[in-house]
Parts: sequence; C-alpha cells; structure tokens
Amino acid sequence: MQNHSHAVPHAHRAQALCKRVYKDMRKCCDAETAQVKAQQKMLVGLRSCPLTRSEPLKHTVEVFSAVMAELQSSCKLFKSEIDASFTDPMRRFYNVYRHLDFHCKQRETKLQEYEKQQSRLDKLERKMNQQGQGASQTKLDLAQRAVTSARLDYERVHERLMQELPQLYQSRVGYFDACLKGTIRHEALYYKQNLKILHLQFREEVQSSEDCEAFTEKQLEDIRTLSIVGSSTLPA
Repeated sequence: MQNHSHAVPHAHRAQALCKRVYKDMRKCCDAETAQVKAQQKMLVGLRSCPLTRSEPLKHTVEVFSAVMAELQSSCKLFKSEIDASFTDPMRRFYNVYRHLDFHCKQRETKLQEYEKQQSRLDKLERKMNQQGQGASQTKLDLAQRAVTSARLDYERVHERLMQELPQLYQSRVGYFDACLKGTIRHEALYYKQNLKILHLQFREEVQSSEDCEAFTEKQLEDIRTLSIVGSSTLPA
C-alpha cells in the first residue's frame, strides 16, 4: 500500500506535466502562425497604399511579398514537423496514462471486493463463535473461499501495477528527451531556413542594425527641419 501511495501520485504528476507541455507547444506553434498571418495582413495594407506603386517602395514591397510567401510555406512545414516530433507524441503519451487510470480503478475495485469478503467472513466467524458451528460450517467454507479468491484477484492486479508503474514513470525521461531534441533540431532548421530566405531576397539591401538606425535617424532629422513639422513634441 505504501509503494502504491507513492507511485501513483508520481505517475499522475508526469501525466499533468505531459498535458501542460503539450498545450504549451501548441501555443508556441499557434503564436508562430499568428505572426505570419499578421505579416500577411500588413502586406495587404502596404499593397493598398499609393506610395508603394512607385519605386523604390514598389520593389521593396514586391520583395517583401515574395519573402512572406516563402516564410508562410516554411511556417506550415515547421508546424507539421513539430506536430510529428513533439505535440503528437505528447498526445499519445498522455493517452497511455488513461489506461493507467483504468488499472488504478480496477485495483481499487478489487481491494474493495477483498475487504467486503473479509468483512463477511469476520462477521460469520463471530456468529459461529457465539452460536456454535452446526450448519454454518458450509457458509464459513464458502466465505473463506470467497476471501481467498478476492485476495488473489487483488494481489494479481496490485503486483502487476506495482511492477509496471516504476517502469512507466522512468520511461518518460527517454521519451521526453527524444521529443525535445527533435523539437530543437526542427527549430534550428526552421530559423536557419528563414534566415536563408531573407538573405537570398535582401542580399544587397540588407543593412546592419546600426546603419539602419543611423539612416532613419538622419532622415527623421531632415524631416524635422521642415517648418510645417518642427521638432516640438505633440501633446498626449
């Protein structure tokens, strides 16, 4: 009973962890998809702007559009790979614990039956001690056989559960490790592929962050010199 009281809670904690990381990974994939969709929506807005119908913005938006199309395809592939390497294995591993719940309930049912039969036998023995054996001996023999049968059924289920529970609990380490490594590998390839897409499309246009910030700051300073703009801060 002591082993069971420790082993089952450990297994249920592993079950809860499995469910939580499954949901968290789904959220990560959904967030990645949402980002691509937001970029697609921004692209629609850029295309509808009159300024992007002439150079140089027209070319930049066309390049951005091509990049978005490739990134969207890359995101779909990434999501399917994560589903295969992590979310689906986590879902299937979680379902394993549903079978465990069935066997735990079966053990409890067998234990209750054993205790019920033992209680009947105890009552019958007390009654025989008070009234003498007589015709109650047959009932006593039947009660003893019922207790033996119930005890053997319970011990069979209990021993199997106690033998396999630690194996199930320990197996989660290697299982989670393989899923996590697969996820890391797919994420590394995903971002590497995205970087490659961006470099191929913007191989001449790409600037360092410092150069980009310096350029936009210079442009903004030039704009602020206009009399209709000024450099004062607008009221909140």
